[in-house]
Amino acid sequence: MAQKKAAADKKAAADKKALADKKAAAERKAAADKKAAADKKALADKKAAAERKAAADKKAAAERKVLAAKKQNLQKETKSVARSNNRRPIITSQEKRDSKTELLTVSVSLDTGKIVGVVSIGVLASALLVSAMAFIVG
Repeated sequence: MAQKKAAADKKAAADKKALADKKAAAERKAAADKKAAADKKALADKKAAAERKAAADKKAAAERKVLAAKKQNLQKETKSVARSNNRRPIITSQEKRDSKTELLTVSVSLDTGKIVGVVSIGVLASALLVSAMAFIVG
């Protein structure tokens, strides 16, 4: 009977070990699958980022090309305007003023000495009045 019990214990231990090995193998497989999924996701993210960068670079290149074309057109227009401006005679502001007819001319001149004298008399008068009020009230 002891032999049967020992054989049963041995079998139970072997079954336990086989179950533990199966469980460990399943855990390793799950970990490997998880790592593979993470690697796949990282690769997809990297690819998407590269595509976004390529699209942005393509858009920037197109904008630069359009800007260069606009600049070139502007330079052409400037050259043509400069050529057409060279054909017209240049009129200065003095010539424009001289060519206008005058109906009335107003000339204003200020005598600063008189203005300073009037202002100083006003300041002295106000100081005299304020001091007189102070003596009356006080």
